[in-house]
Amino acid sequence: RGLGDVYKRQLLDYLNTHNRHYLLGCYLLFYCFVRPKEISLIKINDFSVKCGTLRLHADNSKNRKDAVITLPNKVLKLLVDLNVFSFPGNYYLFSNGFIPGKDFRDSKQFRDYWISFVRKALDFPASYKFYSLKDTGVTSMLRARIDNISVRDQARHSSILITDIYTCLLYTSDAAD
Repeated sequence: RGLGDVYKRQLLDYLNTHNRHYLLGCYLLFYCFVRPKEISLIKINDFSVKCGTLRLHADNSKNRKDAVITLPNKVLKLLVDLNVFSFPGNYYLFSNGFIPGKDFRDSKQFRDYWISFVRKALDFPASYKFYSLKDTGVTSMLRARIDNISVRDQARHSSILITDIYTCLLYTSDAAD
């Protein structure tokens, strides 16, 4: 469940060269577990650089709850490198061409780019989808021995039982290796 290390490295190399704004979307999914629909609704003023957080509004989240998500330094650095904070606060983070702008773009743009460019260029199997990055991120945290409750909270799972599904899959795949 998710992308292996070789595929993650290929993806990083490809996007660093071809589309760093799309890479930011991948980072938000992989490190912060922000769902594609939620990503498409993020505005610049939802970030706090000072606190290193991203605020998701209840109206825009799957579970209809406000959430404050801690941003890893890697995500903050890419936000700064892409000059995201030079855009007006009311701009969507991912508008046309995945750059900040005033026009809303549906989350479908992430899936379409993945299929048309990423998967094709890197010859990824059809089973590897944009959303697979969330599964990969959860699994990576668990492999790093981060406790299930912290993973649950970062992933905003409704129950520890959901997070435990990843734990079972992790140990099943480790046993097969």
